[in-house]
Amino acid sequence: MSLTHLPRAAAAATAVAALLALATGCSGAAAPAAAKDPAPAAAPVSLPAPRSAPAPAAVLTPAPAAGEVRTGQGPFTDRVKLTDTHLTAAPSVTGHIAISSDVSDTLALEITAAYYDAQGHLLGTGTFHYEEEGEEGHAGQPHTGPRATGDGIDFTVPADHLTGTPTAAVLSIPVLVNE
Repeated sequence: MSLTHLPRAAAAATAVAALLALATGCSGAAAPAAAKDPAPAAAPVSLPAPRSAPAPAAVLTPAPAAGEVRTGQGPFTDRVKLTDTHLTAAPSVTGHIAISSDVSDTLALEITAAYYDAQGHLLGTGTFHYEEEGEEGHAGQPHTGPRATGDGIDFTVPADHLTGTPTAAVLSIPVLVNE
């Protein structure tokens, strides 16, 4: 090949290479080895955090009556019936809860109580947990906690780390799992 034909041959080779690259890129054929390396991983998709029970109100308005036990609105309020609720001197809230939406067994239940003074200021909270454990509890130990019956569950929500003497409470039900 003479030197006069070199620019023409180089131009033709470049055109053929460009045409092959374009055809390969559009045809879905395998990418060159350098392009096969995985791209940096995209950030993982984040899901919204599970919803938790709202924090109790810092102040009740109107202020509660002495000994009053209110039931706060929540996702399960319409599915249960709370009866015989009392604020005790312990302090704790006692009562009875029955599931009114169906007749299936209660597998898990959580009742929280927010304790308030006579002016309606939050003093602290407490929690009652129920889990159906069958005949035996954890590690082969007998289940000694409350048991659900066809008529419901008796509960006691003890106060935890109060900053004063409560005169009222508000119950909420953040967890209710039926069979």
